[in-house]
Amino acid sequence: MSSIIEGLSLDQLPHARSRIPILGDIASVDRRRPTQHELELSRTLGPIFERKLLNSRVIVVAGARLAAQACEESSWARCLAGPGEVLREIVPSGLFTARSRDPLWGMAHRILTPGFSQGAMRTYHEAMSGVADDLIADWATAAGGRIDVHASMTAVTLEVIARAAFGKPFGLLGDPPETGTDARWFVQALARILRWASDQTNDLPVVGAVRTRLQAARIRRDITAARGFVDELVRERRASGDTSTSDLLGLMVTATDPETGKPLPDSNISDQLLTFLVAGHETTAALLEASLHYLAADPGLQSGLREQITARGGWDYDAVAGMRGVRNVLNETLRLHPPVPGLFRVARADCMLGDYRIPKGRAVFVLSLAAQRDPEVWGPDAEVFDPERFIANNQRLFPDRWFKPFGSGPRACIGMAFALHEATLLLARLTDSYDLAHVVGVQAREVTPALGLYERGSLRPEPYALLATRR
Repeated sequence: MSSIIEGLSLDQLPHARSRIPILGDIASVDRRRPTQHELELSRTLGPIFERKLLNSRVIVVAGARLAAQACEESSWARCLAGPGEVLREIVPSGLFTARSRDPLWGMAHRILTPGFSQGAMRTYHEAMSGVADDLIADWATAAGGRIDVHASMTAVTLEVIARAAFGKPFGLLGDPPETGTDARWFVQALARILRWASDQTNDLPVVGAVRTRLQAARIRRDITAARGFVDELVRERRASGDTSTSDLLGLMVTATDPETGKPLPDSNISDQLLTFLVAGHETTAALLEASLHYLAADPGLQSGLREQITARGGWDYDAVAGMRGVRNVLNETLRLHPPVPGLFRVARADCMLGDYRIPKGRAVFVLSLAAQRDPEVWGPDAEVFDPERFIANNQRLFPDRWFKPFGSGPRACIGMAFALHEATLLLARLTDSYDLAHVVGVQAREVTPALGLYERGSLRPEPYALLATRR
């Protein structure tokens, strides 16, 4: 008898005690904090459990070893579900939202891959450095040194994409440029679209349908405006006659697919631009906000990073790429607070996942937020922020660790190198230029505020302020 037949059935999966007949787990739904709530459930339900709402069932994989099993490409594949599936209504063939079988995904991936090589990154570094200069200057004008971290990181990450990837300033830092695009309205539209996508996934039945109807007109306007915004970027580049491939927009407008010899249609270029703007800025901003929260809580960590930064002897590409201390802070932040808190996987054939038999075509949700905190592979202090976990000699202490904040397999984030270099540069420049501290009450000066997180498809810190004192 095969092991699959001998395995446990999905009906035997653990679930919340508050399950109600027919309605399912409706009593334990947290639509504002869905993945954080699942993290809490995993501490009592174990490394794999089920969530049920009416006829909808989701298998949640929270244990690191089971997560690794579900990411084996031979037995499992990427599955588009959740907020990503909702965003597909806006960008049907973006790198993140397209089906793997969509020929436009393959074309775009092949055309854009050279745009994330080390040579390309060296070119983007110059634009990123200019944005970093503007960010340092912008913080110097803050009244009383009080920084709105959420607004600042949203602006800087969008501006990096605009200048480095599109060759066009958006005017989000300081005064709008005399030439370029003032995209401040675009930021608000993106925020509303992301919230809508998250609500579509996590809303309760009936209530969600009513909410969607009430928001429909506004969201349609936002989507139309956002599409028009990126369409205009493509039209402007074509009209300029610029045939350079030194940025991502140039690659898409000029290059052809090495397999088919065909160029990307303009509609798909717009899909990719909107994907970079939505996914690229949101995830990197979330990473920077959480990292700054930890830095502000630890003056000793700031001092240690400054010593390493000074030892690198400059701000060129190689110096920034070698700032391992800063990168360790970013990696540990990604471990505890992955901006994309989970990924959906689907079984390619009947298989086993732990003790359970999974039929072909059945999807599971790998909860990165839990798997990357699993004490079985990360140790008993897995919930503690400790960047030294990522020092090369220490990594052997965690041989079974599971760490996939940028996804898994051929559909992993193509922009990982871009995002990490950008975040390393910005975090290092801010740490070098400012002493960072939390804003706390007069009666609680030694108390570090908790890092609150909210969800809108991504996992992002609640807006908070820091005190930045120029060094």
